Amino acid sequence: MNNASVSKCANPQCEQEFRRLDEGKLYVRPNRKNNSLAPKALWLCPACSREFELHLDRHKHEYQMIRRNTVA
Repeated sequence: MNNASVSKCANPQCEQEFRRLDEGKLYVRPNRKNNSLAPKALWLCPACSREFELHLDRHKHEYQMIRRNTVA
């Protein structure tokens, strides 16, 4: 998964635009891949954040989108 900007949902299949900080889920991490101190932020819209989570792969310094476990 590439690092999408916060202007839209980090799910590449979703086109939802970021509008409000209190909706969805925001993920922030240091931007160590480019030797920058500026943090990298990614956002999942409310619908996608109910179905997916972003997990940081510490070796690749990238987020991976995984499906949430659902309880039946």
